[in-house]
Amino acid sequence: MDLSFPAYLYDKYTTNPDDLKEGLFKGKILIQGFKAVFTSPLSAKVIEGDGDGADVIENNRHASKAHSGVKVKKHVAQIIQMKKVTPRSIAYIACQTIVDFFEKPPGQEASRRVDRLLEWWTRKVFGWSHRDELSSTVKATMSVNALVRQRTARDDATFDLP
Repeated sequence: MDLSFPAYLYDKYTTNPDDLKEGLFKGKILIQGFKAVFTSPLSAKVIEGDGDGADVIENNRHASKAHSGVKVKKHVAQIIQMKKVTPRSIAYIACQTIVDFFEKPPGQEASRRVDRLLEWWTRKVFGWSHRDELSSTVKATMSVNALVRQRTARDDATFDLP
């Protein structure tokens, strides 16, 4: 059976054909992505079990007390006063994963496959006349790619300091 949703949205990347909602939106990658964005990259490493989430809040309290006088960085959920997971926050993370698929291919062959897929979409939506607009040159000038280059250059410059 073909899944309607991407496999990464399912627990163990699969579902029960007799109960298609079983495991949906419980995928490990989805949970890790959510925790990395909203609570902290470190918290994303621990997703096993049915914890009540108090560990994230409690760990942050301990960090604040342990480093009294030292400013402790708050995680996004604290900054935006997020107290519970919402459908939109789950969808946001699922969308981020999809965006990363297109914008951060892991190599030249993956990049070529993304280019071909985007060309296919452009042809399907706009026809052949706009196909060349997604050339590597055009994509290289997109602000998101320029931002990646700028951040990389700044990071490299930081490590090059004496």
